[in-house]
Formats: sequence, C-alpha cells, structure tokens
Amino acid sequence: MTRRQYLSVVIAAPLAAVPPVRLSRLDGPAQDFDPAAFKVTVLVFLSTICPISDAYQDRLRALMEATQGQPVRWLLAVANDNESPAEIAAYASDTKLPILIDRYGMMADRFGAVMTPEAIVLDARGAVRYKGAIDDARNPARVRNRPLRGAIEALVAGREVPVKSLRAFGCAIKRKDSSK
Repeated sequence: MTRRQYLSVVIAAPLAAVPPVRLSRLDGPAQDFDPAAFKVTVLVFLSTICPISDAYQDRLRALMEATQGQPVRWLLAVANDNESPAEIAAYASDTKLPILIDRYGMMADRFGAVMTPEAIVLDARGAVRYKGAIDDARNPARVRNRPLRGAIEALVAGREVPVKSLRAFGCAIKRKDSSK
C-alpha cells in the first residue's frame, strides 16, 4: 500500500464514538450530554462544603455569562459521595448555579478529577483540551493567569489551547471507601 492509499484510508476512517458525559439533574434520572452538540463543553466539579469551591461562585457565574450566545455548554457537577442530593439541591438554590450530580463519581473518575473546583474542557469530539484550575488564586485580586477562560476562548475561535493544564487546588473529591 502506498503512502497516499494509507492516508486516504486513515483520513476517511470514522472516529470512534466518544461516550457522552452522563450526569443527573437534581430532580431526575441520569442524562447524557453529547460533546458533539457544542463546540466546547466545560465540566466543572464543585462541592457544597468546600470553601475554595465557594470562592469561585462569582467567577464561574461571570465566565458563564461571558460565553452566553457562544457554542459553549457548561456542566457544573458535584461528585462527592459525602454530599446528599438534598444538600446539593439547597446549594444550587442558594448559589443560583445549574448544579448536576455525578452519581458515584463516574465522570470525575473518567476524567481524572480529584479536586473541587476542577475544570475539564472538551472539544466537540469529546477530547480533553484543558484540565485543572479555573485560575491561579483563591483571592480574585491575586489572579494572574486564567487558563480556563483562555482554553474556552481558543476553542471557540478555532485556535490551539495555550495552556493544557494547571494544577487544581481546593478540596479533595470524596469517594466511597471501596475496601468495605
């Protein structure tokens, strides 16, 4: 097979289907969110009891507002096993954020999220293009780098994401003790 024949087969081959992001609404069963439906999907893991997550409410809301009308889907999820659906519902009501539940931490496991808050940015093919912190400081006055914003803006504009990751900081995502 010549190089040209090989490339025509590889390029024409369909991409493997990427599994959807599966999260639960507070008032219902699990729902699939297909990354292909938007140019950018932003999945942010939060906590109802983490003070660092709380410190990011206004910044997340501002980022969500800044991307309104753009092909960006926001999925804010709680994956902690030690937070009840009632606590999550109260948190969503208090913060006015569209919170979802990552039952059993399946999406956190799938994307390797370990902290709250932690952001995962997916492109329309479902590929992770950014993973990590929202920005580089808990105190908004000390923020110097905004890699989540940069990743979103780059993907919407069709450019390469400038920063692929920045170590997330906050509270650990609590998992069920599998040794019991």
